[in-house]
Amino acid sequence: MSADIKTVSGIKKVGAAVMVAPGKLEYQELPYPDHLEPGAMIVKMEMSGICGTDKHAYKGETTLYGGTEAEQDMVFPTVHGHENSGIVVEMNGDNIEYSGQPLKVGDRVTNCPNVICGECWYCRSVHGYPYCSHHQGIGMTYYADQFPYIVGGWSEYMYLPPKSWVYKVPDYIPVEYSCLSELFVVTAILDRAKEYAAYAGKGFHFGDTVVVQGAGPIGMLMVAKARMLGAGKIIALDNFPKKLEMAKDFGADVTFNVGNLDDKQLVEAIRAETEGHGADVVVETVGQPGVVRVGLEMLRRGGTYLETGNFADTGEVSINVHRHIAAKNVLIYGNTNHPHDGYYAAFDMMWRNRDRFPFEKLITHRFKLAQAQDAIEKSFEEDALKVVFEM
Repeated sequence: MSADIKTVSGIKKVGAAVMVAPGKLEYQELPYPDHLEPGAMIVKMEMSGICGTDKHAYKGETTLYGGTEAEQDMVFPTVHGHENSGIVVEMNGDNIEYSGQPLKVGDRVTNCPNVICGECWYCRSVHGYPYCSHHQGIGMTYYADQFPYIVGGWSEYMYLPPKSWVYKVPDYIPVEYSCLSELFVVTAILDRAKEYAAYAGKGFHFGDTVVVQGAGPIGMLMVAKARMLGAGKIIALDNFPKKLEMAKDFGADVTFNVGNLDDKQLVEAIRAETEGHGADVVVETVGQPGVVRVGLEMLRRGGTYLETGNFADTGEVSINVHRHIAAKNVLIYGNTNHPHDGYYAAFDMMWRNRDRFPFEKLITHRFKLAQAQDAIEKSFEEDALKVVFEM
């Protein structure tokens, strides 16, 4: 065996929730990796969330980055889980966390889901956003029946491959915040809209009216982030009353139950809240293509549409290019991924705003790995926000 391969002894089997096919999760015992590649580490898991991307895979919507050089499908069987918190137990080499400081066994960490090559044109040309042509996704594209088996957080232990971005979690940050940090980093699409604020009235300006389509966990955090960044009126949309009520705790001024309104009525309701103009910014977090058309319709002329929910290929929707885009002169911003340099700011800002926004309330249900099927089914139900596995 090569001298740079570290052998691992002791634990032989690892309990894990394995997505074996669309619509089916199983609790399985997988092999504990018998060696670590140079730069790899193993984390003893504390908590891992069920993300909308995992729910897409469960529904059979598996294509990521469709139509690009990085197009790939989420695989089966696999250990999902990329919203993670755990403790380092094994390392091969002098592993460092994202900012360049050394890691040690016993550190609490979280990780970015993205593993990139560092060599392709995108890796060399674009900072922060992992557009890599050879991208791999922790908890998405590693097979559970092949070494290293447990590259996902829905497991007692998780293997983090070489080139993973790992972040040391400050001691004062609770495990729940660590697990939610990946979601909060996704809200950086609002920061990116700020970059356009000086150009022709587009982007996200101080005092703007922001509509958030969907009051799930990402939607709640988009509401909170919009408030942090200086939004004026914030309007949350969903069809579950309990979620809309909680959205007010995160900063929403107005809520609409879309189950009670058709598209025309919804657009009229938004215009009534915006002096007839329409919203300055609309953020889509539902993850269904059908809501995009009405989202564009509720924008004011020159408004900004931020698309983040349809991370996997969920299908197509028809739009009138002239009416929805060209005549209104809208800015549409896609969110292929989140910035890997945003985690430490996320820790800091969640902690600083802990008395302002009830982040811990986003976690509504906790399950053990052996309850995998029950957990994923619960994540689709009306009373669920963030469903997590606790190890």
